[in-house]
Amino acid sequence: MRTIDDLKRWKSYGLALTPIIDGTKKPKLKNGKWSSDWTDEELLNSERLGFFHKESNVFTVDFDDKSYVSHGYMALLPMTFTDGKTIMFNGQEASAPTHRTYKINGQGALNFKYPKVKSKDGGLLIETLSSTQTIFEGGDRLIHFDMEPKEVNLNELKDRISLICFFTEVEKVWVKDGQRDEAHLRLAGALARLPEERFPTVVLEKAVVMLCNHTGDLEVNNRINKITYQRKQLKKGEEVFGITELRKFLGDVELAAYNLLIEHSATDAPEEENKPEDDDPNYYPLIDGITFDSIEYPKVEYILNPVFTSRSFNQVYGYYESGKTVFGLACSIAMASGQEFLGWKSDKSVPTLYVESELTGHQFKDVRSSILQGYLDQGKKFNGANHFTLTHDDLAMAGFKYGFKSIAVAKEHGKRAAIDYGKKGREFILQHLKRIEKRTGQKPFYFLDNMTRLSTIDENKATDWNPFINWGVDLKNDGFSGLFVHHANKGSDTKGSSGSSTIGRLLDTSIALRKLDPDYRFDIKGDKSLQTSIFFDKSRGFGGSQWSKKRIITMDENGIWKHYPYLPQVAFQILKLHTQGLSQQQIRDMAKNKEIGEPPLSASSVDRYYLELVNLGLISRSTVCWNCRKEISTDADGNCPKCKSGIPCSNCGKCYCENPKRKKRKNEKSN
Repeated sequence: MRTIDDLKRWKSYGLALTPIIDGTKKPKLKNGKWSSDWTDEELLNSERLGFFHKESNVFTVDFDDKSYVSHGYMALLPMTFTDGKTIMFNGQEASAPTHRTYKINGQGALNFKYPKVKSKDGGLLIETLSSTQTIFEGGDRLIHFDMEPKEVNLNELKDRISLICFFTEVEKVWVKDGQRDEAHLRLAGALARLPEERFPTVVLEKAVVMLCNHTGDLEVNNRINKITYQRKQLKKGEEVFGITELRKFLGDVELAAYNLLIEHSATDAPEEENKPEDDDPNYYPLIDGITFDSIEYPKVEYILNPVFTSRSFNQVYGYYESGKTVFGLACSIAMASGQEFLGWKSDKSVPTLYVESELTGHQFKDVRSSILQGYLDQGKKFNGANHFTLTHDDLAMAGFKYGFKSIAVAKEHGKRAAIDYGKKGREFILQHLKRIEKRTGQKPFYFLDNMTRLSTIDENKATDWNPFINWGVDLKNDGFSGLFVHHANKGSDTKGSSGSSTIGRLLDTSIALRKLDPDYRFDIKGDKSLQTSIFFDKSRGFGGSQWSKKRIITMDENGIWKHYPYLPQVAFQILKLHTQGLSQQQIRDMAKNKEIGEPPLSASSVDRYYLELVNLGLISRSTVCWNCRKEISTDADGNCPKCKSGIPCSNCGKCYCENPKRKKRKNEKSN
């Protein structure tokens, strides 16, 4: 029977507790929603209790093997809070540990599911849970190790879980007495080939001991000694058995989980060849409408609303002197600080990484200082702890003789380059992103500035772009959002970014910047000011909104950013005259007298710009009296004694129904 002390202890672990609806696996609802706001009395009186993962800042390794073989290898995982349930096993009641729960640290939560099936009845062995809830106590549920959830290295945890999946598959097809020694010889050879830094011999031996115990094998020492021996043989260059021989010896079985153990260990093959097809399921999942409604997909959230989201891959490209670096760096600073930028909202602060490959460290620092001057003048807080940068000078001072490694390489650059296709450079970037994630506890948004400097591809060949583009899409599916900065094609705005059209097909947002023509430029003082046009040639999720319209953006030498409709300066001159109280007709008269524009603007051009300003909402058309031209309030109720609907002018008393021109048009229609 749980007590108040139990509740206090579990809450001290950080667990957000919830009662479970009797006879179900679902949490009780409060006001129609999940809630962890329950009284101690409500928690004590519930038959079973659960805890929410996100609110508890934990994730759970869930053992779902229906045969309970994988459960027998749980001790391979680091010790932490562990719960389980009462089951019937071999006709007897037994207690089986089913969940191990770990604290989320800077690396986030582990995302693991094997096999990648949609139903537990489809052969699921183990998965991790990080966005739902786990039932841990009461009824048929019980706690095996009541301790505070521990932090753990996610890479190590993934390797241990993968090892459990492999041994589960092995045990299910293991040989009977008489063939065990030959089987263990082949198993040891397969295990010995695994990288020792990820799979220490002591861990592999522990797993083999468990296999022996489960299969009634008493020659434990003989079995585990084979691993050390086989590793020594491999170092000598001797031939030993491997996974192929083990699969064949056990009856031509698949043992697909072995592929989990060798992931990321082969670095000498192209990325396309690093993804063996035999670790995929044999068929695509069948998703009907009911199943679709029950699936919890990872949420996509705005980082800079509405332009950039989590799980997105984007591009900023521009023409010479269009301000690509200033714009990108200002974006990264705003996102890192949770600040508004050009009308776009940062709902929360997220870590950002800006990789600047072209400017020197001093030049880059100068640009950054100009932007931050605006923060200082406006009293905006800059979150420097969330803003990470990397320049060529940083690498040189750290001992990288040739600076950045290419993140994309042309296939025609020779055999050795073709093996890599820039994979090494991309691994350096990914490693850097993961270090930032570990430091901050959040996945960072990255800026790669720019592709011409960071790659050696033929920009016009889609085959050269494909490895990099596919990497960017894979990153966003793993939760790392970002963008790359690129140059524009020569010609008009419709030409897009430089190179193959394949670039834009998998992007979420593509932003084009272009230096303003003289007719569109403001008179902004200072050498460090920026004036450019911005438009979106791809705007997934906000196309058609006001934000997708072409605009002018400026930054003065004090780092103050502003944005305007894409209009020539003469249109802003008309807007200024309007705000001073001049009517459209008066502005037309000024144009006739050649008082507006250089060269002078025509009256018809005034009408065209005036209409555009009205359509943009910068000028609101007012209702004026036909007789005295004074403004008439449109908020008053109609009280004309003649037409019963018009509003008489408060200045001269005339109503629109008395307008001679209106009467003339009405008579012409009736005739």
